[in-house]
Amino acid sequence: MPRDPVHREQYVAIGRVLKPRGLGGEAFLHPLTDFPERFQVLKRVLVQRPDGNRTTLGIDRVRNCGRRMAVKFLDIDTPDAVAPLRGSELLVPADDVYPLPEGTFYVFQIVGLKVKTEEGMEVGRVVDVLSHPGNDLFVVQREDEGEALIPAAKDLVRIDLAGGRLVVKNVDGLLDR
Repeated sequence: MPRDPVHREQYVAIGRVLKPRGLGGEAFLHPLTDFPERFQVLKRVLVQRPDGNRTTLGIDRVRNCGRRMAVKFLDIDTPDAVAPLRGSELLVPADDVYPLPEGTFYVFQIVGLKVKTEEGMEVGRVVDVLSHPGNDLFVVQREDEGEALIPAAKDLVRIDLAGGRLVVKNVDGLLDR
């Protein structure tokens, strides 16, 4: 399950600006997407600063820089000019995420879903997805306080995006405290 992008209202974060790089106004870029090739066609992006303020910036180029990536925004030509963007997230409309194969979902689509058993018992709400080698784990804030970890295994859960829920098989011990 792709970890990113991260949902921010009707936008998703696809990258985070890191420290300035060189003297020409570039900054290192940490991709928050499983599809970094998307940066090669990106012309404009909504930039959300750490304080929550947003601005739209043009993209001059994004390139590989060793094992990292670097971004150059239009009209930002010095390290001092790009430095205030450090920690900012690059956002695109949620409609612009790359399509996934059937039966796979972005984390932002899962977080917030109601969790119910097949019998209809309310369990709680998905608050996070933890990535593990065997399979991901859904972190569920339980209705009756506390958290439950539910393996993201197709034989245990069914994701119903249209219904806004994740349906869990009531396997002995899975939802016990």
